[in-house]
Amino acid sequence: MGRRILHVDIDAFLASVEQLRDPAVLGKPVAVGTGVVASRSYEAKRLGVETAMPLREAMRRCPELIVREGDSRLVERYRKRVAEVIQQFSPVVEVSSLDDFYADLTGVPLAIEHVAAGSNGISSERSLAGLCRELRRQVRKATGLSIAQGLGSTRTVARLATTKAKPGGICEVPQGHERDFLADFPIEHVPGIGPKSQQLLHKVGIESVRQLWTVDRELLRQSFGTRGDDIWLRCRGLDDTPVKETPALRSISRETSFEPRDDAGSQQRLFLRGMLAYLLDRATTELRQQRMLTRTVQVKLRHVDGVSGERSRSIREATDRTDICMDIAGSLLDELLSRRVMVRLVGVTLTSLQPQGVKQGQLFAEQDTARKKLFEAVDAVRKRHGFGALVMGASSELLGQLPHGPNGFRLRTPSLTK
Repeated sequence: MGRRILHVDIDAFLASVEQLRDPAVLGKPVAVGTGVVASRSYEAKRLGVETAMPLREAMRRCPELIVREGDSRLVERYRKRVAEVIQQFSPVVEVSSLDDFYADLTGVPLAIEHVAAGSNGISSERSLAGLCRELRRQVRKATGLSIAQGLGSTRTVARLATTKAKPGGICEVPQGHERDFLADFPIEHVPGIGPKSQQLLHKVGIESVRQLWTVDRELLRQSFGTRGDDIWLRCRGLDDTPVKETPALRSISRETSFEPRDDAGSQQRLFLRGMLAYLLDRATTELRQQRMLTRTVQVKLRHVDGVSGERSRSIREATDRTDICMDIAGSLLDELLSRRVMVRLVGVTLTSLQPQGVKQGQLFAEQDTARKKLFEAVDAVRKRHGFGALVMGASSELLGQLPHGPNGFRLRTPSLTK
C-alpha cells in the first residue's frame, strides 16, 4: 500500500478542557480567551461564536456565553497525553501545533489493523478506519477529549480531510481519489497559501482548488518562488512532505505577557523578578522531569513600545538547580532593565541541554548534593499536591497580585515548552 498519513485534531481543545475541568459547564456554550475568542465549544459555535472573534461581539451574539481564561498547564498535560496515545499506534508522530498531530501509518501491519478493528476481514482490505476508531476510543478513555481524524496519501489531503470529519468523526480519502476530494476546497484552505497569496489569486479570479489547477506550474513558481512548486503539488495531492517525528527537547522556555503596571522603578523590578522566578521555577521543574541539565540561561523582555531585549549566559557545569539558574537570570534581568519604559512580557529559556548523568563529579560537593535532595523533595510534594503547593523564592512577590491555586499562578499568556 502507498503512503497513509493521519492527521488528528482535538475538537474545540481549550474549551473542551474547561468543560472537563468543570462538569457544570458541560453541554453549555463556553469560550476561552482574554479579549478575543481563542477557542469555543461546539455549543457556542452553533450560537454564532467563532474563534478570533472579539469577546464583546461573542457576548453580543450569545449572552449566555461562559467565558474562561483557560489553564495552559492543564492544557499541556492533556496534549501530552493525547500524543502518548497516538504514539501507541504509529512509530512516527509529529506534534504540529497545540491541538493537532500528524502520524505516518504507512506500512502499519494489517494484522494490527484488524485486531484494532475487531475484524476478521481478508488481508486485502486496506482501510485504516478501524484503527482510527480504536485510536478515538483510546483518546476518549485516557483524556475524555473528542478528536477528529483525516486519512490521506499526503499531509495536505489528511489535514483537509479532518475538516470534513469535525467534530469527532473520521474521513478517509482513498488513494487515487485525491483530486476529486480537493477540487472544491477554497484556496484559503490549502496549507502554504497565506493571506497575501490569496489576495493575488483572488485578483485573477482563482477561488477554488479546481480553478488553481488551470494555473501553469511555471507561472506559480514565478509568482511565489519555491512555494509555487509546493502549491502546485499540494493542490493535486502529490506533495511528498514527510511526517517528521517531533525532535528531542532542545530547549525549555516559559514566558507570559501582562498588563503593564502603573508603578515604576523598584516596584516594577520586584514584580518582574517575581515573575521571572516563577517562570524559571516552572522551566527547571520541567528540566528535572525530562532528566536533563542546562548550561545556558536566556532572559527576554518586551516593552510596551514593542522594543524587545534578550540576554544569555552560559556556565561551565551543566545544572538542573533552580537557585543557580535564578542567580544567572536575575543578573540578566538587571542588565535588561536599562530603559525607563514599562514592560509587558518576560520570558526565560534554558538551552544547551544535555542528559543527566554526563555531569562531571566534583570534590567537596556536599552542598550540591544537599540542594539536589531539596529540589527532589520539592518536586515530590508538587507531584502529589500540585505545583501551587509550594511557592519558592522571589515568586512569593506574586502572591496577592495574581490568582493562585493548586496548579500554581494563573498567568495571562504562558507559553508551552519548546
